[in-house]
Amino acid sequence: MFAIVYMACKAFDAVAADDVDNFALSPEQLFNATVTSVSKSSQKLMDAPAAVYVLTNEDIMRSGATSIPEALRLVPGVQVARVNANSWAISIRGFNGTLDDKLLVLIDGRTVYDPLFSGVYWDIQDTVLEDIDRIEVIRGPGAALWGANAVNGVINIITKKAADTQGNLASTTYGNQDGIVEERYGGKLGDNGYYRVYGKYLDRGNERLDSGGNANDAQEESRGGFRADWKGSDDARDDFTFQGDAYNSGASQYRFQSIFSLPGPHSQLVPEDLDAHGGNMLGRWTRAYSDDSKFTLQSYVDYTYRDQLLLTDERATFDIDAQYEFPQMDRHKIIIGGGYRYSRDDLTGSPFITFTNIGEDTSIYSSFIQDKITLDPKWFLTLGSKFEHNPYIGFVAEPDARLQWQIDDGQMAWTSASHAVRTPSRLEEDLHIIQVAGSAGGPPPTVLTSLDTIANPGYNGEEVNAYELGYRKQWTPKVSTDIAGFYNAYHGLSTSTLDVPPGAILGLFVVGTDPSRFEEPFAPEGNAWAETYGVETTANWRALDTLNLSASHSLLVMTLHDNATGTLGALAPEQQSPKYEANLHAAWDVSKDVTYDAMFYYTSALTNYLVESHTRLDMRVGWRIMDGLEFDLVGQDLLDARTHEFVSPTDGHVLPVDINRSVYGKLTWKF
Repeated sequence: MFAIVYMACKAFDAVAADDVDNFALSPEQLFNATVTSVSKSSQKLMDAPAAVYVLTNEDIMRSGATSIPEALRLVPGVQVARVNANSWAISIRGFNGTLDDKLLVLIDGRTVYDPLFSGVYWDIQDTVLEDIDRIEVIRGPGAALWGANAVNGVINIITKKAADTQGNLASTTYGNQDGIVEERYGGKLGDNGYYRVYGKYLDRGNERLDSGGNANDAQEESRGGFRADWKGSDDARDDFTFQGDAYNSGASQYRFQSIFSLPGPHSQLVPEDLDAHGGNMLGRWTRAYSDDSKFTLQSYVDYTYRDQLLLTDERATFDIDAQYEFPQMDRHKIIIGGGYRYSRDDLTGSPFITFTNIGEDTSIYSSFIQDKITLDPKWFLTLGSKFEHNPYIGFVAEPDARLQWQIDDGQMAWTSASHAVRTPSRLEEDLHIIQVAGSAGGPPPTVLTSLDTIANPGYNGEEVNAYELGYRKQWTPKVSTDIAGFYNAYHGLSTSTLDVPPGAILGLFVVGTDPSRFEEPFAPEGNAWAETYGVETTANWRALDTLNLSASHSLLVMTLHDNATGTLGALAPEQQSPKYEANLHAAWDVSKDVTYDAMFYYTSALTNYLVESHTRLDMRVGWRIMDGLEFDLVGQDLLDARTHEFVSPTDGHVLPVDINRSVYGKLTWKF
């Protein structure tokens, strides 16, 4: 590959800089880019005292990604693994899994985690990638502003304003694995407003079983939505946004369904259909009182429905938040805010899973305050905390302190100490797993065993005390580096402990008066604790006016401990995240009409789960056929015909799958 790049460079060495479109932010421009996720107010990336990374729209489009999870592979410290055609395991700084519960994900300020397991269904988080303005990723706790479950990080997906998506966009993608069709149109609303509407359809093909054969995991999804932005007609101090999305998704996979048979087998392979649909609407009003003072009021409603083999989860959520940014007051820059979230779920079980409470109402109240104190012209101290009340663990406070040293205009050092909480989920409070015992092929089963999760009022959720140290430097206008080190101490990590009455035999006791039915009760406990530490580095070099090189490397060391016997799954997360990850992205403007990108990734092995270390190469060639018409040719994972990326003990009944090499072409027309 490097020989090809070198020869091509020599061939096009005579291309004049004036003939080349500057394709991306330079290292200097990137550090001066605006971010909002760190402090909930606009600030330059260079001035943000946190391990934050900005994935720009240009990064996303040139990566060749066809989904948001694929684009996140470029972000240091983010573990991204594809489980099958429709399922992903994504985390930050460890504890990876398909049911990861320590990561908060937002799309335009709307949280998209599911309270059923406090995690994210990545298969339904999508939009037209061209319309994403940027993805801001905070590595480390963001709970002081964003609240519970922002334990290991925050991923904030921010779409473009409607004014930036005017006219028509139509694109089609076709390859050996994916087929995607997108259509978007943007127009004006009177003198002060703009809008856009979009539709998207995707069809993802089946992958391959690790043991051979068709994985039966294809996905078909359609979605559409709109966004409107406009300013107040009087003095333009008011900004309004109204947007919404709706989707319908169908997918499948193979699953090992547990059965308790005598003498065996104890499981059977069954196909599982995944049907999901939903929609949301969001409104936001911002009033600017001055250049450094504004008030924001935001509210949204969100409906989701998901039906699969084990259960059906139907949920409606209402959320309202307000925030006020005070003007600078002497040495203090203060931001305050508060919010309320109401959620109603209806859970339908199956012959394998039931719930005590089929429907549950949940109310969460929260507030936060943050003060950035100027100690002297080069030293700043930011103090803040989120205060939250939820029905599972009551009142919690999540404080954060950050000390920032602005050494000069081109370099900054920072350190922080934070406390964050992950609240228990519905699955940890109310779940009954039913197993049937009987002779295989014999008469109907006569013994019923129930593994029951019983509520534990003494369980206060998972907590982390996190400490970070970072340094950011702009060496020259064309070279920049960013490094962050961290140490996290986790307490009360969720485990399940067998809790039976005295005299029970082998943890079983008879239910009621039926001598053929037994119960094994498990209570959620915080019997595990963990330590993690590591370092993440990024570097960006504009080697030529037409060539940009970026690289990153992350080290993660995890040690988990179990404080009690009889617990389930306490130590499994230690081997679910790779110790080493690295990537290199070369983005080259070959000429004013041709671009070339190469993305190189390395992920170390997950030894205990037989997932080998993986070296991945993605390549993209873009050709501007004429103004407004572009063609991309993309190859993903070109070094291997297929790769096995992940096995999750938290979802271990899903059959292991190999991900096939992918090649596709994309035609985009803007008019």
